[in-house]
Amino acid sequence: MPETAADARYHGPAWDNSAEYPAIEAPALLADLDQVQALAGQLEELGKNLGDGEAAVRASQSASRLLQDAVRLLNNVGVFLSCELSVDGKNAAAKALSSRVRAISARLTQAYNPFELFLKTTTDAHAEAYLAAAHTAPERFSLTEDRKLKDFALSLVEEDLIIGLGVDGIDAWGTLYDNLSAAIRAEVALPSGTRAMGLAEAATLGQDADEAVRKAAWQATSAAWEKNEEPVAAGLNALAGWRHTVYKRRSKKRPLHFLDTPLHQSRMRKDSLDAMMAAIHEARALGHRSLATQAKLLGKQTMAPWDLFAPCPARAAAQPTKKPTYAEAIAMIADAYGAVHPDMGDFVRMMDKNRWIEGRVGASKRPGAYCTGFTKSRTPRVYMTFNGGMREVMTLAHELGHAFHAWVMRDMPVVETSYPMTLAETASIFGETVLNNHLLAQDLSPAEKLGVCWTRARDVDAFVLNIPARFEFERRFYDKRAEGVLNPDDLKALMADAWKTWYGDALSEMDPMFWASKLHFSIAELSFYNFPYSFGYLFALGVYAQRDRLKDKFYAAYVALLRDTGRMSAEDVALKHLGADLTKPDFWRQSLAISLQAIEQFEQVAKANS
Repeated sequence: MPETAADARYHGPAWDNSAEYPAIEAPALLADLDQVQALAGQLEELGKNLGDGEAAVRASQSASRLLQDAVRLLNNVGVFLSCELSVDGKNAAAKALSSRVRAISARLTQAYNPFELFLKTTTDAHAEAYLAAAHTAPERFSLTEDRKLKDFALSLVEEDLIIGLGVDGIDAWGTLYDNLSAAIRAEVALPSGTRAMGLAEAATLGQDADEAVRKAAWQATSAAWEKNEEPVAAGLNALAGWRHTVYKRRSKKRPLHFLDTPLHQSRMRKDSLDAMMAAIHEARALGHRSLATQAKLLGKQTMAPWDLFAPCPARAAAQPTKKPTYAEAIAMIADAYGAVHPDMGDFVRMMDKNRWIEGRVGASKRPGAYCTGFTKSRTPRVYMTFNGGMREVMTLAHELGHAFHAWVMRDMPVVETSYPMTLAETASIFGETVLNNHLLAQDLSPAEKLGVCWTRARDVDAFVLNIPARFEFERRFYDKRAEGVLNPDDLKALMADAWKTWYGDALSEMDPMFWASKLHFSIAELSFYNFPYSFGYLFALGVYAQRDRLKDKFYAAYVALLRDTGRMSAEDVALKHLGADLTKPDFWRQSLAISLQAIEQFEQVAKANS
């Protein structure tokens, strides 16, 4: 059916990335790839017979310049191609060039390996001499972090082999999942008739006010993944098996646990993770209360998996919940961000005006939402599928938070802007919190107030139940994968059990195919893409709580915190900017107390609207 003008108002726009490259295989893009190849060649020559001592220090300083130039160009091309494939997962030209980019990236990494290995394992005196140059001085924090891993370093030959084999190994499995998720079609049995659609489009139906539509979309999506469970299970086993093999090989001097790498990547200590998870486990009842109240409002005894993204029923208004258009969503977010500081509101409007947001509904679009950025122009981009609904408004506010984080760091040395996922989620969840609280401060009708409280309550059950359930599943999976391969039935049972551990009786049934439908488990670059979300949620609440205390000084303090995220550990950022010790449960409990207030308000407003 042709799209009506009314429908189009609810769809997001197409982004415009032509300022970076006019098209795939444009001369400028291919020239950048050729330049990266030349820089990699220079690195290879420079790395021959590197040796040790002062000569190696000087060579490493030269290598740093070459690497920075190469990474800036290669990442720019990679981001452009990723953007193209996100919009059209079947784009053959983009796929072919992406394969070339992965191969060049592997060559570049191998070319820099001699210098990385030298800097990781050399004496403290040589490391200090390396950092004495003006262009390497900003690398102090990242190099210090790298040197913590020197006990796990392998020989140069082994490091090169791992990288080289990874192109057609671990990376290929991640690519397979991406291609599958873009190609799979779900046969959704809608009340108006069965329709075949992509997974991204089917996901938007999870927000439909009609439970029959939500259930049909969830069942069709689960069935579609079940038809493809064997390749997805093979990929998941391969990713974990690859990592186990590499970790075992690196454990010559001391054991390298499968959580050590994601914790290091998150710049977070194990005792901080333990303290956070213990506090969340104590607070599981908050998520259960949230779901119980949602169920009552939906006229149900218990929530089902297909209800987890249902829109708030506007009973008090005696009319259907109004879907916000894309323009209304931008205005809402800009007003909310602007209430923190005018610069933040202007930023949102700039992102929209510059067409740096992708929000179209498309059959071949990949599911999910993300923020990325071009390394040449230092400008951010936001990707999602927008079709109306407050969940999508919140997703947009979330991703624009990421984009603002990158924006306030654009003048910094690139090496100091690589922040971990734990701290990356601070700005995004702060953006959601700002929007929710801004809306609650307006003169709202009872139904509108209920809608905002509903959204805030959804955050609680997401970060206190769903994210911990993902962590529970992945932790158990990695434990079992060390003993052997798990088949699809094993993975279904493991996922259902993890959901039961956290959701308990708050759901009428579990989601056993979540291991396949949640792309986070199948990312080649990262494992345990889950606990940082709960970290970011609770940390962002702690940051937001400073608004009342700092008042007019808050914005400057917030920007200062964001700018430190790429040059400090999570613990040090918390200590410096919040005076908090993340290794103790107290900080996490204080943030969960804010969540408790949100649930109590939700229950009160829900009672008044019933």
